[in-house]
Amino acid sequence: MREIINCNLQYTYPMKRLLVLSVLFSIIAGFSMLSAQPKADVKNHPKVKVFYFHPSDRCPIDQAIEANTTKVMQTNFSKEIREGTILFQVINTDDKSAAKTISKFDINAQALYVVKIEKGKEFQKDLTDFAFDYGQSNPGKFKARLKEEISDALK
Repeated sequence: MREIINCNLQYTYPMKRLLVLSVLFSIIAGFSMLSAQPKADVKNHPKVKVFYFHPSDRCPIDQAIEANTTKVMQTNFSKEIREGTILFQVINTDDKSAAKTISKFDINAQALYVVKIEKGKEFQKDLTDFAFDYGQSNPGKFKARLKEEISDALK
């Protein structure tokens, strides 16, 4: 009987050892497979930023510009926004926490900017006058031009 117990212990120990080694090997293999995959940019930097600035007091034209800009972004660029290729922000100029972003632009109250980022430099395109001319009176023209400006900036 004693021999049977010893025999079982002899086989149990190598089995446990084999199990532990195979688990460790699986973990190591998993990590090596992860590191072998092409590394995505850890911090996904946008190629284009779209900002719409407005004060707390809003007029119908201002609201139409925001609504139409948001519609263009959601309809045409939702994938790029999710992927981080495009940053889209609507910013209240009366919000003190946005002062750093606001200071980068030459604005009074309302403004629409498309910013292209190329080789670490930002190139601002001010579409404010265009937005006020067509944002409410001709939404189709406004949306088409905004889409074109953003698409060009992505190239």
